[in-house]
Amino acid sequence: MCGRFNVVSAPLTQFIMEILDSDTPVPHLSTEYNIAPTEQVQVVYTEADRRCLASMRWWLVPHWAPEPSTKYSMFNAKSETLATSRAFRDSFKSRRCIVPVSGYYEWRTEQSVKVPYYVEADADKGLALAGLWDRWEKDERVVYSCTIVTAEAPQSMQALHRRIPVHLNRAEITQWLAVETATESLAALLAPTLRVPLKITPVSSYVNNARHKDSRCVEPTGPSVRIALD
Repeated sequence: MCGRFNVVSAPLTQFIMEILDSDTPVPHLSTEYNIAPTEQVQVVYTEADRRCLASMRWWLVPHWAPEPSTKYSMFNAKSETLATSRAFRDSFKSRRCIVPVSGYYEWRTEQSVKVPYYVEADADKGLALAGLWDRWEKDERVVYSCTIVTAEAPQSMQALHRRIPVHLNRAEITQWLAVETATESLAALLAPTLRVPLKITPVSSYVNNARHKDSRCVEPTGPSVRIALD
C-alpha cells in the first residue's frame, strides 16, 4: 500500500516538467517530507489532450458522494477492483492521473516493532505513481481529489510489504494518462512487476508521527538495499 510519501522540491520539479513534456515552469513546490492522506498533493492529469498539473486532496471523493468523508479508506485503490468498484470505476475509465513523488514510506514489523523504510527510485529524480482523480461539486463547493493505485507486490518486494503503489516508467505514463486508452489494455501495467529500479532505506521512527514534516523523517538508520528490475 502507500500511506505516506515525500516531496523534495528541486529534483521533483524537474521530474514533473519531464512528465508534463513541457517547458512551462512548474509552480514552486515546497519540500514536504511526510505527506499523509487527506493532505494536498500535486497531480498530473490530461485535459483536452494536454497534460496539466493541479493540487488535489489525497483521499478520493467520488463525484456522486453526498459529502466529502473519511468514513471509508479512499487514499489507495486496489488494482484488482478498479473496473468493478463503484467508487473507482468511472475514474478508471476516463480520469487517470500520475502522482509524482520523491519517494514513499512503508512499514515492516520486525520483532513486534513497526520499522519505517523509505522507498525511492534508484536512478531517477522521482517516482510516477499511477492514480485516479475525480471532481466533486455541491452548493458552490468544489473538491478535486485523487487516490493512488496499488497492486500485489512483485516477489522482489514481498519482504517489505505484500502490496505496492503502481510505479510507471516513462513509456507507460503516456498509455496510463491517455483518455482514449481502453481499460482492458491497462492490465499489463497493473501486473505485479517492478518497472523502476528502487532503493530502500530504513529510516528513523520519527516519520511515524504524521505531524512531523522535516528532514529528520528520512534520516537513515541502516544501509540501503537496491532492487533491480524483475
